[in-house]
Amino acid sequence: MMWAIYALGSGVFNALWTAWIKAKVQKEGALPFTASVRWGVVILLVPFAIAHWRPASAYWWTFTLLSGVFESLSMWALAKGARKDYYASYALSNITPLFILFSSHFLLGETISLSLGMGVGLVVVGILWLYYRGHWSWWGFLASVIGTFCSLFSKAVIGLADPITHACVSFTMGAVFCTMISVRERPVKEFGRIMGNVWTYRYLAVGSALATWFFYMAMFLAPLNRMSPLVRINLVVGFLLSYFHLKESHDWKGRGFGAILLILGLVLVLVE
Repeated sequence: MMWAIYALGSGVFNALWTAWIKAKVQKEGALPFTASVRWGVVILLVPFAIAHWRPASAYWWTFTLLSGVFESLSMWALAKGARKDYYASYALSNITPLFILFSSHFLLGETISLSLGMGVGLVVVGILWLYYRGHWSWWGFLASVIGTFCSLFSKAVIGLADPITHACVSFTMGAVFCTMISVRERPVKEFGRIMGNVWTYRYLAVGSALATWFFYMAMFLAPLNRMSPLVRINLVVGFLLSYFHLKESHDWKGRGFGAILLILGLVLVLVE
């Protein structure tokens, strides 16, 4: 069950570091901020990737780089949707476990049981109950679909080399992609700002690097359709932080019910 500890740890660390970024994202913009943090994560992962490096095939390189591109595209779609409707976009971007449940079965040969299906269903319902506000967001839905492809690409090759090496190369590609999109209008100034913020956001990069480490180790050890829903513990932790740390008490009972449904789903996934 080490994979479950890694998956839950990834979700917890992801929630902890993202709890501090709301004002920073509003100030910098989602993609420039993401690029800065990604470069910080890459710097932290490079020594481990070098230490565990071994030759990889063209197949590994292709799917690893594609994973980085698709992950960045998912972030871009979420950023676009968040400008119009943050909650709907965020909720729909997190229903990835539902798509992974079926796509990993048909494309990766992973099995589906009744308890796993019920668990994923409860996780998705809990997510929507927590954050969905009745407004459809195509951008959020698109982010979820693209994120599914990202996970499938990673899972297809993560066992062919060290998982942290895969994470480092994928994140490097993602950092380059986010940077290229962010600096289109004022290349020199924007690139300098992104690179300067790598040090400014160093503590956030550490939190993101830990979440990344745990995430890819879980993916390496477990079926994708089981580890993906467990990572969504970050939404429960995020809800608790929003209530106790940010003092966001609006409709806390209704949102709390969504968190309970999500936790029940995670339990079913764990005992599957």
